[in-house]
Amino acid sequence: MKLVYNFSIYVTESVTNRIEEGISMDKINLRHIIVALIVITVLTGCTLPGFSTPTPFSFPTPDKTMTALFEPTQAAPATSASSSAGGENTSTPKAVATSTPKPTITGELDITETPELNETLDATQVTFAGPAVRSGPSISADYLDKNLNIDGDLYEWDPPIQKVINYVVYGADKWTNADDCSGTVVAAWDEDYLYIGVRVKDDKYVQEGKKEQMYLGDSIEILFDRYVSADYSLHTMSADDYQLGISPGQYGISTCMIINGKVATTCTPQPPQAYLWFPKTDAGKKTEVKVGSLESGQGYQVEFKIPWSLLGVAYPASGNHYGFAISINDNDLAGTLKQQSVVSNVPGRFYADPTTWGDLYLK
Repeated sequence: MKLVYNFSIYVTESVTNRIEEGISMDKINLRHIIVALIVITVLTGCTLPGFSTPTPFSFPTPDKTMTALFEPTQAAPATSASSSAGGENTSTPKAVATSTPKPTITGELDITETPELNETLDATQVTFAGPAVRSGPSISADYLDKNLNIDGDLYEWDPPIQKVINYVVYGADKWTNADDCSGTVVAAWDEDYLYIGVRVKDDKYVQEGKKEQMYLGDSIEILFDRYVSADYSLHTMSADDYQLGISPGQYGISTCMIINGKVATTCTPQPPQAYLWFPKTDAGKKTEVKVGSLESGQGYQVEFKIPWSLLGVAYPASGNHYGFAISINDNDLAGTLKQQSVVSNVPGRFYADPTTWGDLYLK
């Protein structure tokens, strides 16, 4: 190919020289030119033995380390570790919002946790338990080995009246002094009854209520807790708590002078009676409670006996303790139903909270 190249240069220079010398193109032998051109064409179009094929020309490959800075980035598709060939996936997967799964409770957790829950609930229930004796004032009841005539006269009682009822627990602004309302109490028991005797100081007797309304007049109120230790710290009344009212009745013409704002010409006094307010399932008038009352110059006297069965006690025995409080309701407004004040043997007594009551001890 070098020979052909040199020959073509030679022919070209010859033609050029002839032109520069002023020789006319018409004098050039056209046949010679044609032959020369044919030879050049044939020699450049074929490969002669001993000559190598020329390397084709190509543009240089761009430097990727530089151009990569200006090329748009294409995100790699997210794949799981299991789909990667031979190892951990190093690409960052696209975040997908999911709900937090609920924790799974295993069988082992059920076995160990459930008894602890039950023990906690049981512990909550027994936290009300406590001593068998209330911390308030205690009234002792002697064993009675004789029958009492329940007529309101306390001459048969032995020992004599022992405890005072003089703590004002309601209506202090309506209470004047001990002569307005106060009292003393004595208690006894046998296998069938609890016996109570009360002597009350009251400068004006008014009782025009009956049954559930007897507390709105001069009357006695007993609170009794049969099973103290079971709910010692419970501040509400439960099925083993009792609230019993004792009315001396409407006796004497003076208490019947005014009825509903009008003066009555005749009056039929109401007899003494007992009424149970609580438990509510057994509420009502209780004829099995025997009540006797007696008018006195400075007030009245009441004695009564309560069947143990009414108080839920099956086997009373010496040494037993019960929650107990006794109170006197006072009304000095004739012709009205009004609980003006309450005086109790237990300071701070509240009728609906057994933790504020005192104690009854069977000797």
